[in-house]
Amino acid sequence: MSGGHVVEGTTGRSPIAAAVLSAVVPGAGQWYAGRRLRSILFFAPFAAMLLGAAVGAATGAFGPRTLVSWAVQPHLLRWSLGVNLVVLIWRLTAVADAYAVAGGGRRSPRVAGTVIAVLVAVVVAPQVVAASYTVRGITLLEEVFVAEAPIEMPAPVAAPTQEVLALEGKRGLFVPDDRPPWADPVRFEIRRSARNLVFRPGIGDPAAVAAWADIVTAPEPEAPFLPFEERVGADRLTILLVGADEGPGREGLRTDTMIVVTVDVQTGEAALFGLPRNFKRVPLPQAFQRSFISLEKQAINEEAVDEDGDGYPDTWTDRDGDGIPDRPRFSSCRCFPEMLNRVRQHTMDWTGTYPNTPDPGLAALRDVISHLIDLPIDYYFMVNMEGFVDVIDSIGGVDVMVTEPYHVAVSAPSEDSPKARVNVEPGMNHLTGLEALAYSRWRIGSSDYDRMKRQRCLIRAAADQADPFTLLRSFHTLADVIERSVVTDVPLVFLPDMVDVLGRVNLDTITTVGLVPPRYNSGRTPGGYPIPNVSRIRAKVAEVVAGGGAEADATTADECGM
Repeated sequence: MSGGHVVEGTTGRSPIAAAVLSAVVPGAGQWYAGRRLRSILFFAPFAAMLLGAAVGAATGAFGPRTLVSWAVQPHLLRWSLGVNLVVLIWRLTAVADAYAVAGGGRRSPRVAGTVIAVLVAVVVAPQVVAASYTVRGITLLEEVFVAEAPIEMPAPVAAPTQEVLALEGKRGLFVPDDRPPWADPVRFEIRRSARNLVFRPGIGDPAAVAAWADIVTAPEPEAPFLPFEERVGADRLTILLVGADEGPGREGLRTDTMIVVTVDVQTGEAALFGLPRNFKRVPLPQAFQRSFISLEKQAINEEAVDEDGDGYPDTWTDRDGDGIPDRPRFSSCRCFPEMLNRVRQHTMDWTGTYPNTPDPGLAALRDVISHLIDLPIDYYFMVNMEGFVDVIDSIGGVDVMVTEPYHVAVSAPSEDSPKARVNVEPGMNHLTGLEALAYSRWRIGSSDYDRMKRQRCLIRAAADQADPFTLLRSFHTLADVIERSVVTDVPLVFLPDMVDVLGRVNLDTITTVGLVPPRYNSGRTPGGYPIPNVSRIRAKVAEVVAGGGAEADATTADECGM
């Protein structure tokens, strides 16, 4: 062919056209050049992959849940890097071979080199992108999730006496020099979910215990994991979601948002239970009942009422008649005397009680809430406000049904961020990250309980709208956000099955229940803080868990207008 653009090879075909065809479909260029056998050899792997994908899609073997389950296993991701390299070599070889068999290199014009370079870049680019996603995924999984297998813990021990605590405190076993005076020594192992006990010899199912070594060892790609239900012997997956109130001008990190998510692993029925941050006198698990005595006494003094103005609390009496009121005899409430959102602050250094968790304070909060609602909680996730904003922005914002106008501003999520503002009218509204933060945190002129409802609805909306394409497009940003903003105790080895269980949830039928006053409190402290009605809370949680979404309150089942 004349014109100086392409030169026909010995086959009478254009080498550049052959190379382009094999770049699109390996082997197509060889077929075009008349080399049928070579074409079949290069096309066969491509055909096998297409056939496998078609069969997998038809049978459900390669469904979204399966693919995501594979994607959260670092050892499989590392295998995929090797496969990716082999595929890249195969595709480049197919392009080069097609160009050569069509006569490339024999009197080819200068433009051919440029075209081939572009083709190589086109072939290499998707493989490099895939490799970058894979490497980033491995880093994310190993940085955020607990990579080690659960470590066998000693059996629960009885609460030590005050004398033992004092002696061991002097030895420096439990009480660091910088420990605040209200943080009493503690080192108790408490009752946990069957999910975490199943692997302890003498407690768990013998078959599961025997299989533990194989489970924690990275299997070959063809070696399946044991089924989730068989491995953990539990019928529910329950997670504590925590939103951390941390930012400029705030007193440390407070867990202002606390939502318990529970999923039936068989049916996928799920429920969200929201807990008020300002619950006081929350009952404690038995092992913790003497862990906050000093703090409790301090709270009694702070909450004392002196209505008669004599300078002494009205609860004091003068039994001996000396003119000086006697303090009432102290009787512990066996509860956490401050607001529920401060449990983590007072337990974040409990490394003796929780030696194998990324955040002892969150582990303690998990167990306190678990005791309150009488439902074992398996794991916790915490995200701070800045991370919340970035997550919403990374998925392109969130659509929320707003029931009343909001024209408000709240404090910034970080030092270098502007205030979070939202201006919306009733109806469906699209919110950015900062707008969603303002919408979910505003409570002046509203209440903590209205705010909790908005937070639950935001979680539902974000989960419903985070489609796979959006997550893939924003993966690197999301990975950065998760690494710097999320704390969790989920073991890496449990992720595949957890993804499978959560993938069964129907987001349109999630039950949302706010365990808030006036229905779920049994009175108030002298300072006006609600005291939880434990029996009513536990009855409600048990009702929802036993009956699924259909047993939710009529006022909470459709609270999000979804």
